[in-house]
Amino acid sequence: MQITFQLIFRLVLYHTGMDFIVASITIRTIDGSLNDLKLSDYGAFSKTDSSIQFEVQGCADALITLHASSSLSGPDYYIIIGGWGNTRSQISKTVTTEQLVDLYYYNHLMDCYSYQNFWISWQKGRIRVGSGNTLNDNVFLLYDDMCSFTIQEVVISTGWWRTLDWIFHPQAIPTQAASSTSDIIEAFYVKISDCPTFEIISTIEKPLSARCAIKCRLIDNCKGYQYNKESEVCILLSETAINGTLTTIYRLIE
Repeated sequence: MQITFQLIFRLVLYHTGMDFIVASITIRTIDGSLNDLKLSDYGAFSKTDSSIQFEVQGCADALITLHASSSLSGPDYYIIIGGWGNTRSQISKTVTTEQLVDLYYYNHLMDCYSYQNFWISWQKGRIRVGSGNTLNDNVFLLYDDMCSFTIQEVVISTGWWRTLDWIFHPQAIPTQAASSTSDIIEAFYVKISDCPTFEIISTIEKPLSARCAIKCRLIDNCKGYQYNKESEVCILLSETAINGTLTTIYRLIE
């Protein structure tokens, strides 16, 4: 009997003199047999991350899903690189139904015979996808979500009977400074009626909605609140989406 092994996961380590550090992680996805892989299972993602940088080799259909829950339930952002025969890439958002939010037509982003570099970032609800290995450089997909949620898991897969080889680089990567016309960062709240249901940080009594907003701003992980005028009760919310039930909140926009 002949047994064939396929390389689906590989760690590359380097030594600093005191410890070993992960330099790269190689994962293989195969449509129909080895798909929908959680990056956290391979050490290529942690919940504190706000970006990933990777190389991928394959003819088409690199599929990446940014999930609001580690159980893969609830809202998500679904990114396709090199779909439709390596002619189209896109971002979709799902809360209750899937909605296309950005689209890019370009041939040959992916390559059957060589690795291509990409990065994805999602800091403060600003979803960006670019080529190369420098954050904020060569952006070809973008979406600013006013009802963003924290990313608890990243899943990779492929489709249409493809086999893809991925290399992830968990260590910090170079960042190109985002353009800005001012050193002042303003933050304000807007009322939004189609947000997912977010995790409650605390419930307090505040006589005015404005004071509720101030209280939220003083807490690092508070990204929004709900206010009941009749009961004068304020519910402070994180950006961790716990389910896809639509709610109305005052959302912090930074």
